[in-house]
Amino acid sequence: MRAGLIALAVLAGLFALIRHFPLSWAGASLPGEVAQLSGTIWDGQASDIPLVGSLSVKGGLGYVRLETPPGDVTLSGDVSPGGVKDLRLSMPVSRLPMRDARLSGLSGRVSLQIDEARIDDGACVSATGSASTNVLAANEARFDWAGPALSGPVDCVDGRLRVRLSGQSDIETVDATILTGLDGVYQTDIAVETRDPAAENALILFGFSARPGGGFQLSEQGRWR
Repeated sequence: MRAGLIALAVLAGLFALIRHFPLSWAGASLPGEVAQLSGTIWDGQASDIPLVGSLSVKGGLGYVRLETPPGDVTLSGDVSPGGVKDLRLSMPVSRLPMRDARLSGLSGRVSLQIDEARIDDGACVSATGSASTNVLAANEARFDWAGPALSGPVDCVDGRLRVRLSGQSDIETVDATILTGLDGVYQTDIAVETRDPAAENALILFGFSARPGGGFQLSEQGRWR
């Protein structure tokens, strides 16, 4: 349970994926992470990409369409010099780009849907979309506890991408806010209200602090890369 609650923070790793698909692709230059490209920027295949493996690349007028084949990690979307459109990403929690031993071996998936995002000079100007995860429910066997499914909107604040997640069960309420930039700097704030004594003990041991008036809070910040 302890790791499951902290795993809310790993959703910020979804946005780090954007760094692997630079907007300069629309100008036919390749990111250094891509080892091989066959075909052309208009109809090609990129392979050996961290986290996702391979992508089909199909250029259009002013944008590039990226799409993975069916598999454990799926991603699709249009990338242009001004941002992204119709971005869809689904992947196991265990594949997120982070190094945190607390999250080792977690089950569950995370999903990101960005209908449209405008990016200017590396800053998030505007975005609409949603994110979700079942990580709290998926680890019931491991932690003898199942938390609520979490979901919420995606937007931009002060040049960074923001996702706000929330979920409720009969005895618990979880709220998480995650901010991250394309530079990999992130900040997470997680609040838990619970009436489960075992949950309370675990939260304190795992780094949560008791809040005045009840509940528990965990705030962290750092850099993914």
